[in-house]
Amino acid sequence: MPEQFYYTEVQPVKCIEIRVPLVIASVDVEVVVDNIATLPELVHNCDRIKAHVRDLTGTPVFVEEAHHHHDDHFHHDEEFVMVHHDSMHPFRDLFLKKIVVNGTLHKKIFYVNKNNEVKFVTEDLPFSKLVELAEPVKVHHKHDVTITFRHVDVDVNFEIHRGCRVHQTSVIQATARVTEDRKIYVQTCPSPEEAPVGNLLRDGGLEAWASPYSPVFWGASNVSQTTTAHSGSFAAEIGLLNTALPGALFQMISKKIVGERQYRLTFWVREDVLGATSAFSLTAEVVFYDQFGTQIGIGTQTLPSTGIPDNAYTQVQFTTPAVDSSVDSIMVRFTFTPSTGNTNTVKIDDVMLECMRKHY
Repeated sequence: MPEQFYYTEVQPVKCIEIRVPLVIASVDVEVVVDNIATLPELVHNCDRIKAHVRDLTGTPVFVEEAHHHHDDHFHHDEEFVMVHHDSMHPFRDLFLKKIVVNGTLHKKIFYVNKNNEVKFVTEDLPFSKLVELAEPVKVHHKHDVTITFRHVDVDVNFEIHRGCRVHQTSVIQATARVTEDRKIYVQTCPSPEEAPVGNLLRDGGLEAWASPYSPVFWGASNVSQTTTAHSGSFAAEIGLLNTALPGALFQMISKKIVGERQYRLTFWVREDVLGATSAFSLTAEVVFYDQFGTQIGIGTQTLPSTGIPDNAYTQVQFTTPAVDSSVDSIMVRFTFTPSTGNTNTVKIDDVMLECMRKHY
């Protein structure tokens, strides 16, 4: 079963560990099999010979650098020490240097006998050859090495001697491909048709507060906690500390960001009447940034105080333009801008930012 790992890059990604065969060497193999077959009867001629290779296998021969060990049961040369394929020697750099090729050459010999009848006989000839790589190839784990063969071809030339003996020269050619299973980590990506599900904001209900003036997951200026909430226990009230000064409530998002999508911001808003003059505006923004912090897009909506009810919450919703594929982070920001003489404030609750599904 694959295992899952989580890494933190520019933004968190999900990776899985997989094993894939990596081609570490490829070598051409040529084996010549020369033999004489005696037919069971005298023949006019040999019509044809069909041949193919069965049970073709390759056994790797590993070596290690000579200075790593000097046990008596190794065969030493100037540069390498031979290591048996099934031996266990941890903490050594192993190299693949040779391949032992084994197989069986299966042939059907078709001939015409003295009665002009076409018959055939079969024969199986085992063969073996040691093939050396041009350069030794380092391997990580010898038991993960596999040898397969491609483009296997057999060419047979033959001559008839003494009426029943067939002298054959068979040339077997193939390409041995050596692979090793290696562990790699692959970042999994969502389907282009999918979008992150749910609210991308943390504490969209504004329930977590470090103090009456500091929400835990939001940045705040001229903001205070209020119990007049749309849902839950609390909401945020902007402008209460000083109704004549600007205020802001904002949050940065760096997870589950997908480019080439539209985003929808939904929130609930209500005016708090503290005096006779309602003269302010509330601007809601969704601002997009690339990995360098450069603004690359924005969606915005401004509400005048006259458009915000003072006796109940009302829902506001808007959708941003499609953002560029280079988007890396998003800021959701509410800005309270009072005019001269303003005495009132605005409450915000149940904020949700959603990524819209891409339509084709």
